[in-house]
Order: sequence, then C-alpha cells, then structure tokens
Amino acid sequence: MGYNRDFEINEEQIADFLANAADRVKTTENVDLLADLNKIFKQNVPLTLRKYVIAYMLKESMKHYHSFGMNKKDLRNSRSLKNNRNEKLARAEKKAEVKAAAEAAEERPHHERVVIDPDKATSIFIGIGKNRRVYPRDLVGILIAVGGLDRERIGDIKVLANYSFVQLYTEDAQSAIDKLNGYEYRGRKLAVSYSRQKTEDEIADEKAEAKAESAFASEAAITEADMAAEDAAAYAAAEKAAADQTPFGSN
Repeated sequence: MGYNRDFEINEEQIADFLANAADRVKTTENVDLLADLNKIFKQNVPLTLRKYVIAYMLKESMKHYHSFGMNKKDLRNSRSLKNNRNEKLARAEKKAEVKAAAEAAEERPHHERVVIDPDKATSIFIGIGKNRRVYPRDLVGILIAVGGLDRERIGDIKVLANYSFVQLYTEDAQSAIDKLNGYEYRGRKLAVSYSRQKTEDEIADEKAEAKAESAFASEAAITEADMAAEDAAAYAAAEKAAADQTPFGSN
C-alpha cells in the first residue's frame, strides 16, 4: 500500500522543536494542566496507538511551527540560547566542584603541610588575593577542581592583598597555568603565570609595607627619645632637690 507523503521530515527543526518543548515544560508550563491533558489523552487513545498518535500530533504541530513559528534566524538564535544555557550550566557545575573541593580541604584542618624540594618546585602567580576574600583553602579548591591536581602536589601558598603565589611540582606548573589562566572566579578572570618577576601590585604592596614599617620605626624612636628626655629631666630635678635639701616635687 502506498501513501501520499505531503510532509517532509526536517530532523534538525523537529529536534529543536522538541528541545524547546521540553524546556518549556521544565520552566514555564503549568504541570497540573499538562497532567490533566495527559490523563484525557490516555482515556481516549488505545495503548497500541499512542506512539503513532503522538507522532501524528508532532507532524501537525511541525506544519504550524514551519508556517508561523521559527524561521532560520530564529532557529539559529534558539540554538545559540541553548548553547548559552549549556555553557552556564557547565560553569555552575565547575563552580560547584571548586566549592566542594575547597570545603573538603577546609574539613581537613590537620592535613599536613606539603613540603616540596626546592629543586623540584616552581611557583606560579595567581592574580587574586585577600581583597576578593580568597584564602589558601580556596586556591587549593581551584587547583584540585579546575587544575586537576592532587592535594599532595600543592605546596606552600602565600596569599597577599591582590595576588597569590602557589608552589607546585615543576612538572605540574604548566598544566595548572593552562587550565587556570582565564578561568572566571569570584567575578573576574584569573591571570595565572609563572612567578618570574614582580608585578606592579606586588611592588606597590611591598612599598606600602616598607613605608608602614618605616613609620612605625620612626614613631617608636621618637617615643624612646621622649622617654629618655623625661627620665633625664626627672633625674636632674631629683639631684637639685637633694642639693637644696627640699622635698622632691615641692613648689
């Protein structure tokens, strides 16, 4: 038996239609209403015909979808939105992995500090620090979840105001840099590289720390000088009082 086929199957368009329908069911549609419709469908369509009736309904829907629904530009936009959603989900999953790794590291406060032989170690620079509320455990989480390192491969960590330094085994350093550089974390993309030279932020921080230490030392010196002068004046007054045979401190 032959059939007059007045409908051309466009697999890409049908796949997009079904993906869009599934997305609507998960996000915007009234699930109770859909459940009622499904109940009516089962009551009126025999079990042996249901899959064919569903296919027929899809065919008729695609005719409408083709005529009044998405054009090629809309299809491209829909695919772009879908890809964006997938990328956001992937980023969210990665952030969850980073958080889980950081929390796992935090739950092991007695983890022995890893000491790497200086001949086998290389330090990397990570452009984020305490100003972004980043602590060593956070960097450990990133290095484990994103960098793919084991905790035993991560050595000394130094977190400053705007940047951090992490000691790794030399053979792990390049891979960690490739994976972390450009990774979005705490609202910014990380700048990660070998710690070959000081950055402007590092130099500025060191100057600020040196200035603060100098000011503290100067203030301490002035205080000590004042105390010495007061002691000398008190001693002189005591000697004069003794010589005059008058009570010390009397007018």
